Amino acid sequence: MEADRILNEELIKQYIVAGSTRTRSEKLRVLAEHFCDKIRMRVAENPSTPTNVLRNLAHDPSNDVRIAVATNKSCEDAVIKRLARDNDVIVRHGLAQNVDLPRAILEELADDENGWVRGEALKTLEIIDSRSGDEVGRQRNLKRTRDPRMVANFEKRVRSDKDVAS
Repeated sequence: MEADRILNEELIKQYIVAGSTRTRSEKLRVLAEHFCDKIRMRVAENPSTPTNVLRNLAHDPSNDVRIAVATNKSCEDAVIKRLARDNDVIVRHGLAQNVDLPRAILEELADDENGWVRGEALKTLEIIDSRSGDEVGRQRNLKRTRDPRMVANFEKRVRSDKDVAS
């Protein structure tokens, strides 16, 4: 039991470090190869992650990691274009939900062979084209991205749990 608790605490620390924009590039490179896909996903979401690390994570076995790569503002267009053609329908669907994706890629996804992806891309294009698209798009993206306030609250809760446990 004690070993599990220590492992969980260490994973939580690494998760927080992987998402911090203050984390050094070298550390992000190491965490990008972590055994836990949630930590690799946090690295992929981090706007401070070097582009070469994002390129490598675009080949990750986890579809959540690949989606996170494509939603990272630092991701190169060539990587996003490749992920828009990913063999995994879940990755393409995740991209189709992103209102920040280049319009040309959304239009490509709107012609996807899979109806689920096509429909989602068409909805996203409709959101972008609508007058209220900004608000709807922000709400939709909150589901995909980690709100910094949520992460800060999580970190605060972890610190207070440690204080209680001490």
